[in-house]
Amino acid sequence: MARTDATDPLRTPTLDRLVEDGELLGYSVALRGRDGRTLTTVRGATGPHTGPPVTEASSYRLASLSKPVAALLVAVLRGEGVLAPDDEVRRWVPELDGVRVLRRPDADLDDTEPLTRPVTVGDLLTMTSGLGMGMSETPLSRAMARAGVHPGPLPPTVDDVTFLARLAELPLAFQPGAGWAYHTSTDVLSVVLARASGQPLDRLLADRLTQPLDTPSVSFAAPGPETAAPAHARGPGGWEPLEADGPAEPAMLTLSSGLWGTAADTARVLAELVTPTVAPADLIRAVRRPALTDLQLAAARPFVPAGYSFGHHVSVAMRDDPAGPRRGSAGWAGGTGTLGIADPAAGRTVALLTARRLDGPRDAVAFDAVLADLWADVRDEAH
Repeated sequence: MARTDATDPLRTPTLDRLVEDGELLGYSVALRGRDGRTLTTVRGATGPHTGPPVTEASSYRLASLSKPVAALLVAVLRGEGVLAPDDEVRRWVPELDGVRVLRRPDADLDDTEPLTRPVTVGDLLTMTSGLGMGMSETPLSRAMARAGVHPGPLPPTVDDVTFLARLAELPLAFQPGAGWAYHTSTDVLSVVLARASGQPLDRLLADRLTQPLDTPSVSFAAPGPETAAPAHARGPGGWEPLEADGPAEPAMLTLSSGLWGTAADTARVLAELVTPTVAPADLIRAVRRPALTDLQLAAARPFVPAGYSFGHHVSVAMRDDPAGPRRGSAGWAGGTGTLGIADPAAGRTVALLTARRLDGPRDAVAFDAVLADLWADVRDEAH
């Protein structure tokens, strides 16, 4: 167990039991306070059997925990006057101009109608664009899988030009603003960020975010074998790596699932949601402001659980959690067993990285545990 500040009571007993019981290979947790101090704790191994131990330098696939990073970059570019939520996406992604829309999300692919209005950057930020997936299998979700553009915990295996071309051949699930669908809005938003800024996405990320914050591990580049904590799935036959041949160079740079990072660096990046330094405070507040209508929120369940709404690529707590973060906290989870929460009221940010593949929004075995453990001292202080 490694702690960078032993005076801060980082508590992880439930996570420790999950490692001991074989539910997790290991974990890395970082908790950053309002004062900028960071506490880290690690346990277990980065792989089954003879896998090396987890260290503070262990870097994990963040999967969808990279989505809040996209929202932060949008806030930065909004502050620079490069783009705005009302901007039409076709300005930068003409490939999707004129795409048709299903009359119902579960309709056959030829049962479509024209767009009633263009998709905007704001639609992408709130995942109300009509792009993406719901919880049910539909003709559209099957077509996305066949085309290689279906959401998953790993980046697409085709480049952005091919990705957009294939996406443009498919209809939207609903009219912009008329529902909520997961993930694919971030793929398109990633292209918007690169084209609007005039920089490749990895360069934009470094220049505007990770270099100013000194968080070099948060990157599209896969770490070396000495620090990599590759994602695994737990099945009847034991642990199996998601990438049997090891991490590959991404064909497409996307913040839907493309980043790696250590727990400490990830917590530092997400701490921008508590104490902004790279973007104006009002634009960061907009990231963690509830943005969904009742209709959109109903469509977002269970990706956005009861007691939460959704802002710009983050869930937003609508009430105090008895086991964890306060009202107004913002965060998200990733399909490779990652979690990040920024809690302005408590003045803390936590990143939990486990490298265990999740099968869906309900399969978050360690997440309730980390909330109960890491916010225990805050609840004690409140009482």
